[in-house]
Amino acid sequence: MIDPRQKIAGVLIPVFAMRREGDLGIGDTACVVDGINFCARNGLTVLQMLPINETGGDNSPYNAISSVALDPVYLTVEPGVIPGLTKDEYEKITANKQALFRSASVDYHQVKELKLSLLKAAWKEFRDRFLGSTQGGEFLAFEKEHQDWLGSYTLFRILIDENSGNACWTQWASELQNYASALDYINKSEKKESYEDERRFYTFVQWLAFKQWTDLRKFAEAKHVRLMGDIPFGVSRYSADVWAQRELFDLDWCGGAPPERFFQADPFTCKWGQNWGIPLYKWDVHKKENYNWWRQRVERLTDVFHYFRIDHVLGFFRIYSFPWIPERNSEFLELSEEEASELCDGRLPQFLPRSDELEADALLNAQEGEEILKVILEAAGKNGVVAEDLGVVPDYVRPILTKLGIPGFAIPIFERNEEDKSFKKKDQLPPLSLATYGTHDHWPLVVFYEDMVARWHGADGHEAWRDVQRLMDFLGLDDENPPLTFTEPLYQAFVKTLMESSSWLVVFMIPDLLGTKERFNVPGSSSDSNWSCRLPLSLEGYEKNPDFARRIRYFAESCRQSRRMANLSPTGTIR
Repeated sequence: MIDPRQKIAGVLIPVFAMRREGDLGIGDTACVVDGINFCARNGLTVLQMLPINETGGDNSPYNAISSVALDPVYLTVEPGVIPGLTKDEYEKITANKQALFRSASVDYHQVKELKLSLLKAAWKEFRDRFLGSTQGGEFLAFEKEHQDWLGSYTLFRILIDENSGNACWTQWASELQNYASALDYINKSEKKESYEDERRFYTFVQWLAFKQWTDLRKFAEAKHVRLMGDIPFGVSRYSADVWAQRELFDLDWCGGAPPERFFQADPFTCKWGQNWGIPLYKWDVHKKENYNWWRQRVERLTDVFHYFRIDHVLGFFRIYSFPWIPERNSEFLELSEEEASELCDGRLPQFLPRSDELEADALLNAQEGEEILKVILEAAGKNGVVAEDLGVVPDYVRPILTKLGIPGFAIPIFERNEEDKSFKKKDQLPPLSLATYGTHDHWPLVVFYEDMVARWHGADGHEAWRDVQRLMDFLGLDDENPPLTFTEPLYQAFVKTLMESSSWLVVFMIPDLLGTKERFNVPGSSSDSNWSCRLPLSLEGYEKNPDFARRIRYFAESCRQSRRMANLSPTGTIR
């Protein structure tokens, strides 16, 4: 549970961005061990990560192909760690891959292919020699305990392989486009035995993944660190869940977000909004089933994490929805609303199940959203829930979150006083909140400030100058002599100000903690650079680098001085 009186601090590091000697081209669970140790050494209580569920072809952690299955790319795959993986097989399969391991960004295609090849070699050995061992018993127990979701997931997963890696089940042969007929097809196939072995292989992978991640949770507890995961509001349209449980989803609409001025990189996003492609939920069906799908999703996540962040909690109240899939976005870019409506049988992007324009509708949205959040809290048990409540936020959302004891987000550079556009003071931030300068979707602080200075010296100089002054006032610096670059005193002011805020938890993205420029995602963009940026050094490497070491020491000292070093018991509860 969350006690806003106990102030703590944390760092956000996507697993894919982590680096260590011996990794296979992407961050892995061994890197997370390094992250936990980094937090423990520097007084941080929370290590926050992005979603770790298995992704599809776009590699977006917010577009997973399963609401439960963990991504094999994050497994530490080494002899002695993976049962059945021999040193000879490891060396043979990883030979000549050094360029991949040293790459500045993740090559998902190669990394997935490499790790699955290693895991398949391990499975053959494990299946033939170890199923009768103690570890074999653990595997069989996992297989039995998790059959509710493994059954459909493993079938879906081998059908992706059958279709050359394409998870878009609407493009598969008709007999494979739903769970029942696909299962019948497999059972009647001459390759049934081979298919069943492949399904058990993917069960083996999930057993390993859950074992490594649950071990990480225990290790974090021993170090007095808590792990924070992330649960997206939606799940991919091309996921095992939608494929196997079509009755839970409304495929006529795609969830997303309304147009927003902040994200200027993509003209479609500016005009129409963000079309994420996720199907909507048939909430009446979920309710009849006691929200079992959501309960399972939350319970499996809390096997791994102490806290989790709900991405786009606004979707539980109402979600901005598109009557076309993202693949058709380009068709609508230049169209007027009238022309778009004609193509979509009179429908346009809108909030569903209803807007908040009428008071009665807003009241109903509020009631239904609160009911679902209560289910999620019940499923979470003693684990903490945090809500990302950014964007176009209805007036009723934050009071409901406060009532339920769920911290929302506070981003100081967006928190303004309406009268004079000044930044709200650090002690005005809600005590029950997670305060941060940016999420994975935002610019790092260095880039944010450099852009502000560029605008100050550009065409809109007067207003930008006033904004720089407002920022200096918020940071407690001289508003008549702001720095022209991201200086060390400016870095320290950003850190000290947030640490001294009234928010329960303050989290710095790793680039903001280090004062670097790495960016992990550009909303509205499908660039290969999204979700692939890797840190140039390991966390220990940054601590040994004199320039970064100085900042890390200052960060840790600010954490100590602001009394954000929580005294935790080994189980992660506050003493």
